[in-house]
Amino acid sequence: MKRLVTIIIVNYNKPQYTIDCLRSLTNQTYKNFEVILVDNGSEYNLFLKLKKELEYYKKSIEIILIRNKLNLFFAGGNNKAIKIANGEYICLLNNDTIVSPDFIERMVDFLEPNSNVGMISPKIKGYKTKNYLWNAGAEINFRSANISRIRGLWEYDPNNQKYNEISLTDYAVGTALFVKKEVIDKIGLLDEIFFMYFEETEWNFRSKKIGYKNYYVPTTIVYHKVSPNISKKSLLLKQFFLTRNAQILVWKHAKFLDLMIFYLKFSFRNLRIILVSLMNREFYVAYLRLSSLLQGFRIGIKKRSNRSCRKILIKDYYFIIKNQKRIQLLKI
Repeated sequence: MKRLVTIIIVNYNKPQYTIDCLRSLTNQTYKNFEVILVDNGSEYNLFLKLKKELEYYKKSIEIILIRNKLNLFFAGGNNKAIKIANGEYICLLNNDTIVSPDFIERMVDFLEPNSNVGMISPKIKGYKTKNYLWNAGAEINFRSANISRIRGLWEYDPNNQKYNEISLTDYAVGTALFVKKEVIDKIGLLDEIFFMYFEETEWNFRSKKIGYKNYYVPTTIVYHKVSPNISKKSLLLKQFFLTRNAQILVWKHAKFLDLMIFYLKFSFRNLRIILVSLMNREFYVAYLRLSSLLQGFRIGIKKRSNRSCRKILIKDYYFIIKNQKRIQLLKI
């Protein structure tokens, strides 16, 4: 009998994206799977809309619905589902994706015979820009201020000619990530201190540290509803998380020399951004960037010495929620 797969989808105020994603799952060639759908504290009317729409899809898919009172972000939302997942294989799937009919089957085909595999992700392309790649594997360089480089990002590939070889990757991206339940049992859940961005990267590194290998598996394609253009409001919050979380990742996993080289480049770049923001009288932008620098540094040191960050997690959560609302009110 084919192994059970658990697909985990987290929804936050985007019921139509989630329904579109579920629709693509109804056409899967692999039938032995369940879906755990986590609503991450969406507005109540949007949650009710999603819940109503689910009744139709429950006729063809086994769906378990979890409703969080608060937005627990990517890490917290997925962790709630992982704890109750029944599958031997777990898939974290963004709700803004559309998957190919052979998505589950091809991923399972690769996992089945390879006992040393930790985490895998497929070829990912833009949904509205299907001729362009979005992910073809990823690389991490702790001596770079940017740390992460996604291979194939927005490269033109109309006929799927590029990046068609299965290859090792530093991390499988959380947009569409498969992992064996036995791996999670050994390395633990996603670290919720990250909230969003770099959380699955750090998860991949824990997998590698105990001997598993992570792969890019382009035998199927997932389409992601992303755009190379991002609004200034979204960019503000994204840059906050990237600046904060890059430091946590480096403190947790980099060698000491790499850590020092990273901070020489990283600090110079961010202090220059803060200075330019102040000169342009963009005081809130400077405040957010400085806050992300300080928060990441503080958490990183605690993580390096294996100290608890629970109090910081709660404090940072309310800081993020407060500033998320403030950003939405900005006239930019």
